[in-house]
Amino acid sequence: MAERFRTSIENLIHSVIYKKITSEGYAFFQVDELTEIFIDFILFQEGLVHDRRFNDESSPDKYLMGKTMSQDRAEEIESYLNAIFTEWATEESKAYCPRTLYSLEDMLVDYLKKKENELDDVNPKIVSFDNSWHKIRFEKLLKQIYPFFQNLLNGTGFFSEFCIVFQFFVKFRQELVESAREPCRTSKLTIGLRENRSHMREYFNRHVMDVIFSRRCDAIVNAMFDDSCFGGDNEAKPSNRLNLKLGEELEYDVKNEDSDTEGRLCHIFSSLLKETGMSSRTITDRRGVRHGFDDRFTVVSFYDTSAWFEINCTPYHPDDERAKLSFEKVIEVIDTMRNSGLIDYSSGHKHVDALSATQGDTGVLLAMESEVQRNPFLLRAFGNNDRILQRNEAKWYKTFADYNPDMKPFAVERLNRIIERYNKKIEENYIEKPNHKGGTHSEKKERLEEFARFYSQLVHMTTIDPEIMGKYTAMSLLHITGARGVNRLSTLEFRFFRCPKTVQEIELINQFLHAWFGYIHQCREDKIPLQPVPEDIKSCKDYTAEEVQLKTIEYLSKLGLNPEEYRCFWGEVRDIPSATD
Repeated sequence: MAERFRTSIENLIHSVIYKKITSEGYAFFQVDELTEIFIDFILFQEGLVHDRRFNDESSPDKYLMGKTMSQDRAEEIESYLNAIFTEWATEESKAYCPRTLYSLEDMLVDYLKKKENELDDVNPKIVSFDNSWHKIRFEKLLKQIYPFFQNLLNGTGFFSEFCIVFQFFVKFRQELVESAREPCRTSKLTIGLRENRSHMREYFNRHVMDVIFSRRCDAIVNAMFDDSCFGGDNEAKPSNRLNLKLGEELEYDVKNEDSDTEGRLCHIFSSLLKETGMSSRTITDRRGVRHGFDDRFTVVSFYDTSAWFEINCTPYHPDDERAKLSFEKVIEVIDTMRNSGLIDYSSGHKHVDALSATQGDTGVLLAMESEVQRNPFLLRAFGNNDRILQRNEAKWYKTFADYNPDMKPFAVERLNRIIERYNKKIEENYIEKPNHKGGTHSEKKERLEEFARFYSQLVHMTTIDPEIMGKYTAMSLLHITGARGVNRLSTLEFRFFRCPKTVQEIELINQFLHAWFGYIHQCREDKIPLQPVPEDIKSCKDYTAEEVQLKTIEYLSKLGLNPEEYRCFWGEVRDIPSATD
C-alpha cells in the first residue's frame, strides 16, 4: 500500500502544476522523506502503521504485522489524494503568482478534511482591514492548524495528537471564525481559545491537553530518575556545590512618559554613569551602549516600552566583586534620577542560569515549581505588596492561585499528577538505587529543555493563557527553550521580586535564591516526597498582612536564613482596604 500510494502521489505531482512537495517545518527532510511521512500518516489512519512523531526518522518496524487494506479502501484513499492535489492546483492557478510547491503541512490538513468529509458549512466573517473588506473563512483557518500544533508541542507531536487537535478545531469551527481578527499578530486559533466562545478552552483542556499530558507525563518523571543527579556516598552533596550564575532586569516606571523624548533617559543614565568611572565599552548591543570598568562585567540601559526604563547586566556570580562595585555605581545613578523625578521603582526580575541552579536535574525544576505554587504569599513578601493590592500586578508574575478560573483546576491537577508519580518513584527508589550516569553539559541542557517545553505548554499553558501572558508566571521556564517573543537564554526567570533599592537588597535576593536551591537539592538528595498543591489554594491577595509576614518569617527560617535581614522586603507588607470598604 505504501508503494502504491507513493506512485500515486508522484504521478499527481507530474500531472498538475507542482514541482515537488516541500515543508516549512521540516527543511532538513528531503522530498522522498516528506512523502514518506505523509504516506505513514495515511496508513496510521488506517491502522497499518505505529503512531510516531512527525520529526522522527522512519523506522523499519513501523508497520503493524498482519494488517491489510481492501482494494476498495485503497481506491477510496487514492480518490482523496487525487481530489486534494487537483483542488490545490485549481486554486493556485487563479493566483497572480501560482506556487508550485505543495507543503506537507497543507497536505495533512487537506487530506483529513477530505477524509472526514467535513463540509465548509461555516458562515464567513466579514471584517474591515486596510481600507477594504475581507472574508475570513474556516478553510483558511484550517491552514493554521498544523503551525498551531507545532507551536503547542514544539515540533514533537505525534500523528495521533495532530488528529486530536484537528478534530477539536473542526468541532468549534464556527466559533473560531467568529473570534478571528484582522490584522492578527498571533494565530487566529490561539485568539479563539483566549476568547473562549462556547467554553471551548475548557473543552480543549479536557479533551486535547489532558490526553497529550497523560501520554507524556510518565516519561518526564522517569527521566528524573533514569539519569539521576543523586550523588554517591563519598561525593559532595549538590547543595554544597552550588555556584549560581545570575542576571538582572532592573525595571523602573517612567514618571512622565508623554514628555520623554526617545532615548533621553538612556542618555542621562550613560552620562551620569561615566561620571562614576564606568566608561562605555566596545561591546556592541542592539539595546544600547554597554558600560563597565572593563569588558568582563557590563550594564546596558534601554526602554522595555515607553512606560518602562530597564537596566540589564552580563551574567555574574554572587562573589564577583566587580559586579558588586558596578551595581553600587548603578544604584547611585538611579537614586539621582529618582530624586530628579524621572523614574521610580518597578520590577526586579532575577535570571538564574538553569544549569548552575539545577545541575541538569529536572527534579529540581519540579520541586521548585511545587514550592512556588504552594506558597503564593511569597509574591507579596518581596516588596510588591502595594502594587499587587492596588494595581492587580500579580497578573505579571502569577501563580496557579491567580489563574483564570477555567484554567486553574487543570494546572493544579496536572502538577499534582506529576508530583504523585514523582513520589511513587521516590518510594520505589528506596528499594532500587538509581543509576549515576551524570551526563555532559549539552545532555543536561537537553533534559532541562525537554521538561521546560512539557511544563510550559501543558501545565503553565502558555499558549492558551487568556491574559496573553505566556511568560508572566512567578517562575517562568520559557527562557530555557525560547518562545515567540521570548529570548532563549537558558535561564529561569523569577519575576516576583521588587526592583532592589540597594546593592544589599540585590545580595539578599541572591542569598535567598542560593538557600532556596540548596534546600531543594538537599530534599532531592534525601529523597523527600513533594507536597501537592491544595485544590483550593488561595490567591496572594487573599492573605492578610499578618499572614504574609508570619508565613514569610517561617519560610525564611526553614531555609536557614535570618528573617530580620529581609525586613526591608516583608516589612513593607500591609493591608490596603478596597475602595468599597
